[in-house]
Amino acid sequence: MFQKIITTSIFFFFALLAVGQKTAEKSKDTKKIILFVCEHGAARSTIAAAYFNKLAKEQGLNYIAVFKGTDPDTVLTPGTAKGLVKDSFDISGWTPELVSGQDIKDAYKIVTFDCKLPTQDSVSIPAEQWNGIPAISKSYDIARNEIVEKVNQLITELPKTQKKKTKKQKLKKGN
Repeated sequence: MFQKIITTSIFFFFALLAVGQKTAEKSKDTKKIILFVCEHGAARSTIAAAYFNKLAKEQGLNYIAVFKGTDPDTVLTPGTAKGLVKDSFDISGWTPELVSGQDIKDAYKIVTFDCKLPTQDSVSIPAEQWNGIPAISKSYDIARNEIVEKVNQLITELPKTQKKKTKKQKLKKGN
């Protein structure tokens, strides 16, 4: 019986140690979150997050975007889904979700599209508003172009905290 207790204790000790190591590793690689929010989380915020992530990755920036809605639809709008696929994005598993207080709290930067955050009064950072972008149903290409222009501008304004370069990237650049 005593041996079983010791064995179980040792197991839990190493399990906790492993969890602690993963948490420490994760915090080193944590990316700053850019939160894009529109009413349904199914069109403009989705396009903004998709292009932000593409451009941030290409530039090796330590940011990641997520899209949420204040009154989310169950799926992306057909025009958004069709346009993003046409633009070579893999949208499998992309589902609009309700923006939460935790999403807002965790965000480094918040951008809204013609909507108000549900917990606006408790937001510690002001949300940047990108209002007036045309509806996707009128023209995906026009809306996308306006969103991408704003995303590019946002990226140039963000502090350039870059990910650490891997040995492979350093060799590729001759460093």
